[in-house]
Amino acid sequence: MKEPVDHIVRPSLPWRADGGITECGYDASKVKALTRAEFFQRLKDLGQQRTAMLTCMTCSDTARRWGTWDDDPRKALEREITWESGWRRTDRGWRLHDELLAIATLIEANREEFETIVNTTAQRREWIEKKAALRDK
Repeated sequence: MKEPVDHIVRPSLPWRADGGITECGYDASKVKALTRAEFFQRLKDLGQQRTAMLTCMTCSDTARRWGTWDDDPRKALEREITWESGWRRTDRGWRLHDELLAIATLIEANREEFETIVNTTAQRREWIEKKAALRDK
């Protein structure tokens, strides 16, 4: 008899505190689940074929296809938008919708602080790019 496979915990948006879901959509608290780091270490240690015997293939494929917030916040939001409202879905709730409305309200209440953070981040990126260009010369 085949043993149940491990699932991979889906990365969460930074403002979400719950355990969330797996890459394939299960409630992560109700199945045996690995972190992404544990999965990628397993893949490195055991190889693709052995890992495939132990890990949900949907989770495995999805974890390799999608990045995290730290990789690119735009892609993380794209993934959440697609999950919640893509493909004419209506069964996945309104959580992200409500969170985005709350974020907009918080930004409006703290506009000056928000703009300072955005400008500081842009200046930091410009400085890093200039430094890299000088190093490459």
